[in-house]
Amino acid sequence: MKKLFLTILAAFAFVSLQAQIVEVDVLPVSDEEKTSDLNLSFGENFYIGSLTALDSPKDMGLKAFKSWELGLDIMNLTYKPAYQHKFSFALNFGTRFFKTRHKNIISNTHYIPVPGLESGHYVAAPFPAESMSKSKRKSRLDVYELGAALGYEIKVMDDLNIGFDLLGNYNFSAKSVSKYKIGSSKEKLKLKHWKTKKFTPEYRLTIGLPEVKLYIKYAPHSLFQKEFGPELSYISVGVIL
Repeated sequence: MKKLFLTILAAFAFVSLQAQIVEVDVLPVSDEEKTSDLNLSFGENFYIGSLTALDSPKDMGLKAFKSWELGLDIMNLTYKPAYQHKFSFALNFGTRFFKTRHKNIISNTHYIPVPGLESGHYVAAPFPAESMSKSKRKSRLDVYELGAALGYEIKVMDDLNIGFDLLGNYNFSAKSVSKYKIGSSKEKLKLKHWKTKKFTPEYRLTIGLPEVKLYIKYAPHSLFQKEFGPELSYISVGVIL
């Protein structure tokens, strides 16, 4: 499933980079008469970025600059009321991969609510002692999302734009995958149906050229429902193509 998703995503990105985007000019007037633009495009703004946890249990061991996000806009509607300004509305699809240090397993069975309290505590889940050899031990949390974004962009210099986006994500799937070896046997622990919050907001600042942008994104609210997972908020830094 992961390979299929990444293949589809790569195909969309290739189409975007080759400028083979379906674009509809809703206001078909000449360049001399044109004072505003309203355009609809599909399969653009492929993004990839590095995630860094801001608020997560220390023993969860999330790796800075080892966790990633990637995705693209399925549909993007832009409106330019004037040369320097642009407003946009987009529907997007993406995923986030949170990786831990090698000594920990990501497991929702190790989050233990405390009776009488609204929150609980997260218990680190070490790999089995039999796997503590030179073999690689990997564990990650995969979150898949559909989202919508409202954006504003202003031209501050020739070919240099600054933008701000408000994003709302619908987290429709989350699973953890842990891999390790015991002797010559390869083991995999896969846990599905993590109880993430269904809707989470994000804030994104972009700067760059019209075709290549750098972004920093802030997700202030925890990814998980209070009773079913640890506090986990993050920032990400990446590029939009």
